[in-house]
Amino acid sequence: METFTRLFGSLLLFVSDSFDRVVINGYLGGLSRRGQVSYLFQNVVGEPVIGREVLSRRTNEYQA
Repeated sequence: METFTRLFGSLLLFVSDSFDRVVINGYLGGLSRRGQVSYLFQNVVGEPVIGREVLSRRTNEYQA
């Protein structure tokens, strides 16, 4: 977030602590509709059961 603010700070009108929500609502609007996150994990990612382990593993992959 710091890099983003440094690069685009002069263009920002506000700063949000919930940048992930801005990205999901602004760029990935389909994921905010009912059932789409389940569809993503089950049909795109290939995880038939969405549990804590699956979400933790995915979080670690994104952070890496």
